[in-house]
Amino acid sequence: MRKIIILSALTMLTTTAFAAPTAPSRTGIGSIQIDEGKPFRLEGDIGYLLNNSKSTDGSSSSKENLTARILFQRQVGVWGQEVIANATSTHDDSSDNIERYLLAGKLLHRSTDTVYQFGKINAEKDLSSAFNYQISTTGGVGLDILKDEKQSLSTEVGAGYRFSEKKAGGNNNEIIGTVAAFYQYQITPSVRFNQDLGYDYGQDSQTFRSRTALTTDLTQHFSAFASYNLNDIKADAGDSRDSLLSLGLHYKY
Repeated sequence: MRKIIILSALTMLTTTAFAAPTAPSRTGIGSIQIDEGKPFRLEGDIGYLLNNSKSTDGSSSSKENLTARILFQRQVGVWGQEVIANATSTHDDSSDNIERYLLAGKLLHRSTDTVYQFGKINAEKDLSSAFNYQISTTGGVGLDILKDEKQSLSTEVGAGYRFSEKKAGGNNNEIIGTVAAFYQYQITPSVRFNQDLGYDYGQDSQTFRSRTALTTDLTQHFSAFASYNLNDIKADAGDSRDSLLSLGLHYKY
């Protein structure tokens, strides 16, 4: 019953989502950044990297990295919505493969020019971790520390509840705290740097996430990007850590 209620909430979040426009300005709500005159922002990434190596004994190995990401943001007055979906996969000749899926929905409300409140639901399935899946609901406060024509920086602090199903059997239910930061720097009119950081901490497990990306505009809607993703879980049930470098194509509408 618990799973049905949580999955229904995720479905409601995603059905409010996918519609139109585009790239960042400095007039959004918190980490939500919308172009002037456009109520939506929709972006998608697809990245791939193939590594081939040969040793001196003549043996060879290959490793494939694949990432996919969708970001939707919507702003109406002082209210904002955000949905992020991530998929990460890496396969090689060994058994140490990575497969991870993340779906997050967020609702924001701005109370002043620099302060906003948020509620968030997050679901993650990581095959390399000690959990079958983890679902959390959190709420908190965000602060726009820096916002000008070149760069923007927002931070968030919150608290909530996390449910985790262990692969070895049994469940974890715990109160968690969260901190996050979102930074963007416009290097040139067509080149930008993004750094997103997040940390969820509880008594039974702690998760650190990082996404670093460099994007270069090719046309009005398409860009080339290089990204580095890091996911580090420390848990009583077992630790896991994976990092992934990918090159790919970015689309914005």
